[in-house]
Amino acid sequence: MLLNIIVIDDSPMQLLMSSKLIQQNKRLKLLGAFTNPFLGLRAVNTMDVDIVLLDVEMPEIDGFSLKKMFKKPVEVIMNSTRPIFELQAYSQGAIDFINKPLNGKRLDSAVSKLVQEVTVFGDPEKVCTALAS
Repeated sequence: MLLNIIVIDDSPMQLLMSSKLIQQNKRLKLLGAFTNPFLGLRAVNTMDVDIVLLDVEMPEIDGFSLKKMFKKPVEVIMNSTRPIFELQAYSQGAIDFINKPLNGKRLDSAVSKLVQEVTVFGDPEKVCTALAS
């Protein structure tokens, strides 16, 4: 299963690091990387995106507010240098939260979590089985 991902992060260095790690992951296809959150938002709303790797703290708008502007359902992995945002990320529907700096192992773990969720919850029969256990 190849998942389409975009990255939205105001730091060009973080964007570059994230993009390189994504390109090394065999389960991910990088569709775009945006330092401008509003260009990233347009991509989310117009492209066939499965996952957004989204920075929490950006000068124009925070990641939580930007996520609320997504017009279609996509999985979100939030990231920040400050772990204080982790609980908020999960409470607002993020599939995972990654502390910066991002590393390949942690990104692989987040993608595995997503693939497992799709595998279990993508099939209604499996949902019933999972809820019954």
